[in-house]
Formats: sequence, C-alpha cells, structure tokens
Amino acid sequence: MAEIGNGKMMQAAEAEQSRIPTNQRQYTLSNFMKTLVKANGSDLHFQAGSVPMIRVDGRPQFLDCPLSTDAQLEEYVREMVKDEERWKSLEHKGATDLSYAMPDGAARFRVNVFHSRQRYAIAMRRIVTKIPDCDELNLPSQVEGLSEYHRGIVIISGTTGCGKSTTLAALIGKINRTRAARILCIEDPIEYQHDNIKSMMSQIEVGTDSESYEYALREMMRQDPDVILIGEIRDTFSLATALRAADTGHLVFTTVHATNASMTVERMVSLFDPAQKDLQQTQLGMNLIGVVSQRLAKKREGKGRVPAVEIMMATPLVRKYILDGEFDKLKGTVGNREGGCQSFDQHLAELFTKQIIDVPEARRLATNADALNLALRGISNSDTRLR
Repeated sequence: MAEIGNGKMMQAAEAEQSRIPTNQRQYTLSNFMKTLVKANGSDLHFQAGSVPMIRVDGRPQFLDCPLSTDAQLEEYVREMVKDEERWKSLEHKGATDLSYAMPDGAARFRVNVFHSRQRYAIAMRRIVTKIPDCDELNLPSQVEGLSEYHRGIVIISGTTGCGKSTTLAALIGKINRTRAARILCIEDPIEYQHDNIKSMMSQIEVGTDSESYEYALREMMRQDPDVILIGEIRDTFSLATALRAADTGHLVFTTVHATNASMTVERMVSLFDPAQKDLQQTQLGMNLIGVVSQRLAKKREGKGRVPAVEIMMATPLVRKYILDGEFDKLKGTVGNREGGCQSFDQHLAELFTKQIIDVPEARRLATNADALNLALRGISNSDTRLR
C-alpha cells in the first residue's frame, strides 16, 4: 500500500490555500505515519470532521486528503488504545496518553487521544529513537557539562515542544556512555529508549510499568538509583520527591513548564508544600545545579531548528537569592556570564553571529528586543555583551 506523498511544504499561513498533495487514496494510520517520517515532521494531528495536519520544522501544514470521518478516527483509536485502563480514561475522563510504534518499528510516537466536540481527536508526536548528543543538538558546552555532576538537581524548562525531552535524552545518554551508574527514568510515556552501555538503564513508563506517576515516584528510592530522571515536575508530591532525592545524594534531572530560567524557579517555589516550605526552599537552594530554559529557533536556511538556551547556574549569588527567598532578583543573574550563565538574548546574538539564524528569528524569540538589537550591533553592556 503506497504511502501518502508529502509534496511541497507550505507555511502555516498558506495552509488554507495550499495543501500537501497525496499520491493515492487509501488512508490507513500507517500511511499517515509514513508520510510524517518521509517529510521529517514532528507531529501528526487528526480530528473527526477535519483534514489531517502535520507539523514540519514547527510549521503546521494540512495534508491534501478528505476530511477524517468518525469511523476512520474510531478505527485509528482502537488500533492504538489496547488496554482497558486507557479506554476507561478516554471514555470517563476525556483523554488518555500512550506510546505507539509503527508496525515495522520504523518510528515511535507519543500519543494523546482526546475528545473535541464529542468526537475523537488524536495528537501524535514522533519520537526520534536515536539518542542525540549535545554537539548534534548545537547545545552550549555548559549544558553538556551538567552530565558530569554526581549529585544535585538539574531542571530543563520551556514550553511544550521546545525540545526538553531531547536535551534530557542527550544528557542521560552522555552519562550512559561515560561512566558506570544505575540510571532510573520515570516517564509518561517513554520517548527515547536507552540501551545499557556503561550504565544500567531502567525506564519506567507510567501506565505500562507502573500504575501511576505517584506510585513510580514512591518506589524509585528502593531501586538503588544513582541518577534519576523524573519526566516532569507536575505537582507538590513530584517536587518534594525530586528535592528529597537530590538532598540524599542523587543526581536528579527533571523538566518544568516555564518560559525562562528565573520563572522556572518561581514555578518550583509555587509548588512548595506549605507545611515544608522552609525545608524545601533550603533543599532547592543547596542542591540546585542549574536551570536550562529552551526556545526553538528556525535555522537560517529554513530547514531544521536549533535550541536557543538560557542558563542559570547555581552560583553563590543564585543560591543566596533562593535561600533568602529573593526570587525576584534571579532574573538579573543570567546575563552576567558568571559560572556559565547566559541569557536568551546573548545566545540568540551568538547564533546570529555564527550565521545559524537570521535577525528576524532572533528578534522573534528575544526576551528584550532592545537589548538584543544592541548586542547585534556589537554594543556591549552588562546585559548584552558577547563573548
């Protein structure tokens, strides 16, 4: 059965006028997934009553095919949702998460099945199976250096789809390749599959290997980990568990949804247990290694994206502000370059000078457009000077 052709890629604004042409008219789930892989896309979206859409280099694009019917969507959902618990979640709660692989194993996907106006909808994100390294991702050297610690907590932040999981996979992969450790990953779902190299890897998928995220977190300390990956800090319990693990001598990696480094810390603080606020503030201040906040920038040539990274390392000043509860002062620590810190605008300026991104893209992602303009002109001050 031939796959759906990808054709010419169109930008989101042009999607209504032009669609990716198709070579044939048999619309199986497998064919749609093959189309996404061939187009080197990241996401595949279905919704009953709508034309399917894919996302390539961050741009959403409709496929040139008929509207998806309710019968098609139900067929796709039944193909992916196999176990009873996920069916219960979908029918009673309205949505369910799962991982799904193409029948030939060529690609894996992180899937969310949900309801939209009482009809099925599906969001599928492609999981790249090759473990990336920091050089391939064009990450700053100080990010790769976070893998060399043996205790403490590293937080990767950003919005949905900014590459947090990919950066985590690169850091865990670096540890796996370079030293003997017991690495425990709690994920919902598993995205990158790690083989044992120098370390022993255990990857626990919520809903498959463990009945719940909370139960997996409760059990992890009994499994003798050296390095722990907690897929996301999502509530007070997961935060308390991560801080306790770091405080007892483990190296913890995790993610938080936040738009910059200082807001990442404030997000963590907002999840403190009121009864343990002082303890958890001390645990965070004493055990934080660094915060890496990401935004994805389009490359100058138009194909592919590169992370723009803000880094707040736990310098003595950063630790002091956290321990003293002066969180509003953290924003000023990222632009001073101390201990490997850097602001988004500094990194965007560097990506521009290396001709990786263009000026409009740098300005689109800038935190302070005026400061970035000064940096692009080569004018230095305490906030914008370049290396």
